[in-house]
Amino acid sequence: MTLLRCLMAPLLLLSALTSHAQAVPSKAPGSPAVVVVLAGGGAKGFAHLAVLRQLEQDKIPIARIVGTSMGAVIGGLYASGLSTDAIEQVVGGLDPSKVALDQLNRLELPSRSRAYQQKYPIDLEFGIQNGSLSFARGVSDGQRFLALLQDLTAHVPPQVKFNDLKIPFRAVATRYRDGEMKVFDQGSLHMAIRASMAAPAVFAPVEVDGETYVDGGLVSNLPIDVALAEGADVIVASFLSGGIDKSTAEPATHALAVANRMVDILIRQNEKRNLNLLRPQDILVSPALKDVGFADFNRAPEIVLRGQQALAQVDAAWLKLKVQSAQTEQHPSPPTLSFDQREKRIVAIVARGQKDVPASYVQTALASLLDRDFDPKATEDHIDQLYTSGYFDLVSYSLEQVRGDQYQLVVQVREKPYSPHFMKTTLGFSTEADGVTQFTTGVGYRRPWLTESGLELALDARIGTQSEVAARLFQPLSSRWTLETGVSLDRNHMPLYRSAIDAADQSTTKVAYYNQTVQSWDAKLVYDLDRKATVKLGLTSSQIRRSFDTLLDLEGTTLSSPILRYNGVKTQLQIDQLDSLSFPTQGHYLNASIEQGLSGADYIGGRLSAKWAQSWGPHIVNLGLNLGQDRIKLDCVKCQAPSQLFLGGFQAMGAYRMGQLAGDQLAHVHGTYMYRMTDGGLFNQRTYVGTVLELGDAWSQFDVMQKRFSGTLFVAVDSKIGDIYLGTARGSGGAQNLFVQLGRRFSY
Repeated sequence: MTLLRCLMAPLLLLSALTSHAQAVPSKAPGSPAVVVVLAGGGAKGFAHLAVLRQLEQDKIPIARIVGTSMGAVIGGLYASGLSTDAIEQVVGGLDPSKVALDQLNRLELPSRSRAYQQKYPIDLEFGIQNGSLSFARGVSDGQRFLALLQDLTAHVPPQVKFNDLKIPFRAVATRYRDGEMKVFDQGSLHMAIRASMAAPAVFAPVEVDGETYVDGGLVSNLPIDVALAEGADVIVASFLSGGIDKSTAEPATHALAVANRMVDILIRQNEKRNLNLLRPQDILVSPALKDVGFADFNRAPEIVLRGQQALAQVDAAWLKLKVQSAQTEQHPSPPTLSFDQREKRIVAIVARGQKDVPASYVQTALASLLDRDFDPKATEDHIDQLYTSGYFDLVSYSLEQVRGDQYQLVVQVREKPYSPHFMKTTLGFSTEADGVTQFTTGVGYRRPWLTESGLELALDARIGTQSEVAARLFQPLSSRWTLETGVSLDRNHMPLYRSAIDAADQSTTKVAYYNQTVQSWDAKLVYDLDRKATVKLGLTSSQIRRSFDTLLDLEGTTLSSPILRYNGVKTQLQIDQLDSLSFPTQGHYLNASIEQGLSGADYIGGRLSAKWAQSWGPHIVNLGLNLGQDRIKLDCVKCQAPSQLFLGGFQAMGAYRMGQLAGDQLAHVHGTYMYRMTDGGLFNQRTYVGTVLELGDAWSQFDVMQKRFSGTLFVAVDSKIGDIYLGTARGSGGAQNLFVQLGRRFSY
């Protein structure tokens, strides 16, 4: 994980160099046992750092830290030995959408997953379990944050008593089966923290020792009750809520708002209950954070400052505690645990938790780590590749000692709740001025691991103006080689424009509507080069049929088209390194193919599509090239082979209607400038305005290419259901167009 590597390397070194996270002695006889209580509250939790820094600065020893949710994150990392500066820099530097919410960059996905996005741009994935629909456990799997926690606590033994940390620590979570409070005081530190922060419907629950846990805020968001049970003489509580203004409470306008409000009420009630437990000697630090959102990690310095300002309101009580601590003899702190300094050699890989995915898949994916010294970064990369495979919603690892310096790497996986039945939906709507209105909706189904060797079945079905029924099988042969075979039936309802018959006529007059049906079969051998490129070579068989359902009198011309059949071979090279499918800001793309008929119609065809993207802040430039050529020889002299190459529509000569430019040859270049108006919030649904300049044409071999120009102005949203855009365009000869589209992008 490149993002985590960049963050971790310097900061873990910083942590090691400042291993005395709290450079103060442990509690001495006669001094008060100070227990620090850190509340949950998302990004508001950065205010806890101000409290910890002040305790450090005033040399007030901490007997124990008790934390819930974000309080467990801050408190657990600090208790393990990480400095407050390192915590602020690492956690405050996170991109919540990428790490906290597990939104993946396309380049992290396997090649086949990226290709699948073109068919199914809607992010929602679901499946069927026990006869009913099943969905993800949360908006985020929490995998990236778990990996971050594991990295930051790599110096802590895999199973440890939390009393043996730099500072004794407790993490509060809620047991899912009965709603009882769980106070973690031993085990895996990063899993305890992750369990404490499993906010309902945001982060997926986690399983620890056979039990499922969710966010501790549901039972004790400000765990003063836990601190009292731990024997606190003085409690220093960092409280983040401070109540809610009735004027800003979300109205009960829909079910989600009501559900969120109910959870919030539960948290507020248990906070009130705990606040009533405070005693006169306890200190409550309550910064003003009502305007800070759950995911405002980019405001860390500001939030810490507000924590410092809140400390000024408890000066008298704080001074008293400082004086009491200064009157007692101080003793050195216990040494920090040094598990990361041991020599560890991986001699075995063990997979646990899988049901449908064979253990051999996990072991093969990490096989390169065998018989090597343990490398946290290399292990992290392999774990991340397992996660991005799409089969699991949580992957973690631990080391179990075999003997001496020999360890086995234990990989704990949790398959998605709807595994092994993976389903996605697609929808699309498009309309043009004086053009055609198109719509489609469909569903895709994948069933991996039909066999232990990895055989996968994929089914696709769509209905609308563009319909499809397809089935495909994938059989991995090795880590890079795959055998694919499939059959499909595609049907497009298409307009025939007068310009397709008379190249000199650029009007938008439609002379007919027709249905073009393509039946195909193929078998391919696929080579995948480290998710960077794929090469496909195989056999293909196609049948193309046109049936006209609207006919006009064209001066005696008969609109007819023979059935075109051929069998051949096809070679394809695809390189997809774009960070976004429709609105890329960086990267490149190349798709080149050649198809040669061996029997049936005498056919040879080629396609080349390329795109390059680069951005400078909110300014984005895309350059693209499309070339195509078909050569079909028919026995019938007067028969016309069906056109396979089309232009028209957004970024395809936008001034022309979809399919208005058609032929057996195509040349098209385009340049797009976009300005990003908004970042799209937590889910990165960015909004753009831009322009497209284009030159190109699609023409018949019996005609000559015309240099047609087009310019488009548009506003667009890169949404979770696919493209949403509104555009207007003008082109050569007075051609003009106005179009709207949402969802899946249409093309012929």
